[in-house]
Amino acid sequence: MFCSDRGGDVAASLCKQIIHNKKFHIMKILFRQFMFGTSIGNDKVINIGWLLFRIHAGLSIAIHAGWPKMNSLAAPGWFAEQVAGLGFTFPSPEFWAGMAAWGEFIGGILLAIGLFTRFAAIQLAFQFFVIAFLWYDQPEPLTGMYFQQLLFWVFILISFGGGGRYSLDNLIVKSIKIKAVPVFKTAMVSALLCLGMNNYAQSPALSINDFKPLEGNWKGTLTYKDYSSNKSQTIEALTVIKIRNKNSFVISIDFPNEPGRGGKDKYIIAKNGMTINKKKVIERTSQPDGSLKIVLEEKGEDGNDHKPATFHHIFLIEGDKLTLTKMVNFDAESNFFQRNQYVFSRN
Repeated sequence: MFCSDRGGDVAASLCKQIIHNKKFHIMKILFRQFMFGTSIGNDKVINIGWLLFRIHAGLSIAIHAGWPKMNSLAAPGWFAEQVAGLGFTFPSPEFWAGMAAWGEFIGGILLAIGLFTRFAAIQLAFQFFVIAFLWYDQPEPLTGMYFQQLLFWVFILISFGGGGRYSLDNLIVKSIKIKAVPVFKTAMVSALLCLGMNNYAQSPALSINDFKPLEGNWKGTLTYKDYSSNKSQTIEALTVIKIRNKNSFVISIDFPNEPGRGGKDKYIIAKNGMTINKKKVIERTSQPDGSLKIVLEEKGEDGNDHKPATFHHIFLIEGDKLTLTKMVNFDAESNFFQRNQYVFSRN
């Protein structure tokens, strides 16, 4: 049967109305399937695994990415600066930073409880697409082993899978009778692999973007341990930090009251982000307050008698405060002690 004017104006009008209603009905079904549906199927074991995976992904992003930025309705200044650096300036970087922060927090909660799961996953996938492929200095599509990209693929996977059997979406599905679309069980295998790889994905890979907030002039102090007197000394210090290119930056340090003792060091980040000047990156941790902690490790000698030792160089970036700490552990000893520490604030 098809629409035709041969049946008269009334019949043609009725036929077109039927087609219009069918299109509307199909669109309504597709919308409901997108908002509340699932592609996971009814297998109990798979759905339990999917529930655990969804809770982990949702709470991780809500607690560790979204919540630290929830100190006010607007996102922290350092985050707005990062957003501005990506070109999100209209209507303002603060607007987009706030949207992203609330998107991480609310989106993560929605994933965990399984409500509007696909919508939440897609907006998080967009955010981490920006982070993994635009913000990241040297992105490696598909094969890049840095956690921003893994999270992007996690959210893509959830956007395909939906909430699953154990979700608030499923309760809504049952009440409005949406038919679920089956999916290959290999999707669940991929999900469990992502879950199992999470610890590995938290690799401490660095990029020049981690150090861009440091560019400029800083003023502070140096506190160091004098091995001759075995006492700590504190002197005034100034530093200028400049970004040179996509993988290097320079830190120049002067001591106003002790001319000639300053110096300049160039830091070169390896292509894979795992070393700086051959110092191994062993930690890159975002703190709850939005600060960033970076720890580099190297072997060498220290002390007046040049004893073999392990060094930890710690960067603590806290908005307008920068702390650089050098920790030493002699090979014959079990604990690290503080060799020196710079504490700077914006000049």
